[in-house]
Amino acid sequence: MSTSELFLSENEIKSFLSEFGQNSDYMYGYEGEEFGICPFITFYILNSDDEVLLIADKILSICNVFEEEIIDKPLNLFYRNEDSHWKKIVKKKPNKKDIITDVTKTLDSDLFYFIGASSADSNLQSAQWAYSAMLSQASAYSYLKITFSSKWYENNKNKWEEFVERCLKEFNPIQSYSGYEIGNSTQLSSISPEFETAERIFTDYFYGLDIDHPAAMAFHSHYDEDGFEYLPVLGAGLRTPTWCFLLSPYWIDKLGLSEEQIRLKLNDPRIEITKLPDVTNPEKFSLWIRLGELSLYPVEEGIPDLLMMANELIKPIRCNDLKLTTLDAWDDDPNPRFDVENSPQWIARFDEDSHWPDGKRINKVSNLPLEEKLKVKGGELCPQTGYWQTPAQPDELQYFKQGEILPILSELDWGEVFWYWVGK
Repeated sequence: MSTSELFLSENEIKSFLSEFGQNSDYMYGYEGEEFGICPFITFYILNSDDEVLLIADKILSICNVFEEEIIDKPLNLFYRNEDSHWKKIVKKKPNKKDIITDVTKTLDSDLFYFIGASSADSNLQSAQWAYSAMLSQASAYSYLKITFSSKWYENNKNKWEEFVERCLKEFNPIQSYSGYEIGNSTQLSSISPEFETAERIFTDYFYGLDIDHPAAMAFHSHYDEDGFEYLPVLGAGLRTPTWCFLLSPYWIDKLGLSEEQIRLKLNDPRIEITKLPDVTNPEKFSLWIRLGELSLYPVEEGIPDLLMMANELIKPIRCNDLKLTTLDAWDDDPNPRFDVENSPQWIARFDEDSHWPDGKRINKVSNLPLEEKLKVKGGELCPQTGYWQTPAQPDELQYFKQGEILPILSELDWGEVFWYWVGK
């Protein structure tokens, strides 16, 4: 990328948006380094040093399932950790036994071990199908990240959801996210300046575009004898969800809410919450939360209410200063990038007082019919601040704050009164 020219002009941005709107597999950029907008899922796993080989075995087993039962396109490249290079798959990749042997040998002297494969022609390209993993013996999470085809997903939703639940049960991760991103699963420890520029540009156009750099974000903040050590990484808090996300026991405890309270705050028929047992403690559990359908939520369609609800839930444990870049910009770089000023603004884009993105923000109430909106019986506590409506007074909106008692309107000859959340 030139140090004096824009990577993407306004016309190129408009052209990409137009082409992508017609073909979700569309990619653009320098030859061999093209980017695309891709769905992904990442599992962040908090493991001790003596669990690394067990985690390696689980990750490799899941990758085999991914290759044999999920993908509809052959993988083209694999990552060889011993020389830190991506290699063309001529006949087949190294087998699981050989990789475990190499992991054992490598982690005697190194803190990290990387695994990866991709259907693209280059690891600097976005891919329809890819996975990457890091095994960690440092104060970092091990992780598995998967890129999957949006077209395949549309025709195989149940199969994908079964695969994801299997992964969650197998890994018991501390965090997990799924949604859309500028596909970067194979860029490992650092993301190219071109891709980080594209991330910043297109977050102005899509509320549902996530930023996921697991090798850089996967470090664990901790309490020490001097107090809490706060780092701008996922160990310090959750990332703002854009589709699916996990509340593990660790973060449920920090949130300080019961399962019932969490479900009440996300009481919407479009939201699906799956309760998963914690294999290390039968009294604990995780909640895998899917916020409606996979969507990029174009900015011109208004702020998505489901993402606002999830943001309101996780806000007390949100990592507001999460670092969104892996490489610092050079002096006088004309290309937009995330930095210490705009990164917190993006993280907080679903807050009530947010202006993200400047000049494009549109507040719209949900167009769902009443029977599909958040519903609470009169006399119960209001679970969400905003405007509420009841069929008992169909022409009126009333504003209630979270924790207030919703009126039962006993003066009306109506019977049981139910209130439906309209918006903020």
